[in-house]
Amino acid sequence: MNSVLHRPPVAVPGNTVGGSAENPRKNRRRLRSAAKILVDYLAHQDVDRRLKQRLGLATETELLDALGVDFYYLSARDISQNENAAKCLRLSPHITGRERTCPLGIRWQRGARDSKFSVDEALCGPFERDDPSTAEILRHPWPRARDFDFSILLPEAEANGQRQRIGGLWSGLMGDASRMRGFQNFLLDVAAEPQRAKTLVDRLTEMYLELNDHYFSTLRGKMEIWFFGSDFGTQESLLIGRDRWLELFDDNIRQLCALAHSYGLKVMMHSCGSIAPLIDDFIAAGVDILDPVQVSARHMEPEMLARQFGGRIVFHGGIDTQRILPFGTPEDVADHVRSVIATFSRYGSYIPAPSQIFHTDIPVDNILAVYQTIRRSREQTGNTQQRPTAISRKKP
Repeated sequence: MNSVLHRPPVAVPGNTVGGSAENPRKNRRRLRSAAKILVDYLAHQDVDRRLKQRLGLATETELLDALGVDFYYLSARDISQNENAAKCLRLSPHITGRERTCPLGIRWQRGARDSKFSVDEALCGPFERDDPSTAEILRHPWPRARDFDFSILLPEAEANGQRQRIGGLWSGLMGDASRMRGFQNFLLDVAAEPQRAKTLVDRLTEMYLELNDHYFSTLRGKMEIWFFGSDFGTQESLLIGRDRWLELFDDNIRQLCALAHSYGLKVMMHSCGSIAPLIDDFIAAGVDILDPVQVSARHMEPEMLARQFGGRIVFHGGIDTQRILPFGTPEDVADHVRSVIATFSRYGSYIPAPSQIFHTDIPVDNILAVYQTIRRSREQTGNTQQRPTAISRKKP
């Protein structure tokens, strides 16, 4: 059995993750010389605090070093679901004590604040109460590139150049459309008023092409991966049929991926649930890395995914946060991590990461078991982590 630790870290046909527009040769050399599995970490902010408290750490950098993480997420990546991009807005955001209105006009109940991965609860969208015409959708006050100053992120990006930097705007075409229109209304439009749904998705795409072009040009050479996403699956099936999905989203995702590739970026796409019927379409559209690989969903078994798609797309995620991490023992977790790594790496490239963000229902010991298992695998094959590690510290 081949080990993922013997493979190029996240090689994709024709390129590697990490080739920035500024100095792709330097970044490729750094990745190839590492010759080790690349590892990621995504968590609720309360989990961050609990881990830092357990390990006696103070900063995000110290935590990423302790866990042996190879990726860094820039702090402003979503103009909608939380407030982490508010600092880049040239205009004052519409925020009160308990609620806020994002640049898309969606009203939210505040909670996530400036978290990198948590999201707020949507209360009402600008098109939710009335059935808008095509003209009304187009007349909506859509955000423009001139409304944002992404140069604020340059010092942060430069300070984290030792890791693979992930940035760009979330660009959630399905999520933003369904929240602007209301979830049920949008799905009804998909079935009964497809032109209305298509107009909304197309206008969101046009907006995100403009905003991401501004973001990518401002941070040219200071990031390696663009991360975006929409949840197209449920626990059991696709949220909408593949034929309608192709009509609504395929060309739009191709345009967004092409823009990122034109800046020398790799594309990582998030889509929850049972989305196996769309993976070939994601690959054809230009997606290089697929997140979060929700292995507990129907038809998302690692063996099947790896056998069918391995070598054509990099899988990112797959460590089960729905069943094993919340309810298993550290020994269960270690067995699971070893199995997932072995399965995905047998057929292609794989980045260990949670199948959703590490949430507060997961014991700290189980999260530490994930990274301890990965570290031991590195040590067994001679690919030790170069950064300092603290994950073996005992409880106080």
